[in-house]
Amino acid sequence: MSSAGQILVVVPDLGDSVTEATLTHWLAAVGTIVEPGEAIAEVEAEKVNIEIPVDTRVRIDRHLVAEGDRVTIGAAIAEVTPVD
Repeated sequence: MSSAGQILVVVPDLGDSVTEATLTHWLAAVGTIVEPGEAIAEVEAEKVNIEIPVDTRVRIDRHLVAEGDRVTIGAAIAEVTPVD
C-alpha cells in the first residue's frame, strides 16, 4: 500500500503468454527525479529486454524488488511521488 501522494509503479502487460519477468537493472536510483517517458527499470521476459517508463515527473522513493528478482505482471516494483 502506498501513502498519500505516492504511486506504485507496476510491471506492465508484456504480451499474451508472458506471466513473469526478471528485473535486470534499476535505471533510476532512489531519490532520483525522473521525467515523463524515461525508464526507471529494465526487465527481461522471454529473452527480450523491456524498459519500464513513468508517465509523469516523479521522484523514486523506494525500490520494492532487487535486481535479479522474478516479478509477475502487475506486481509493484517501486514507490514514486509526483513532483512539479
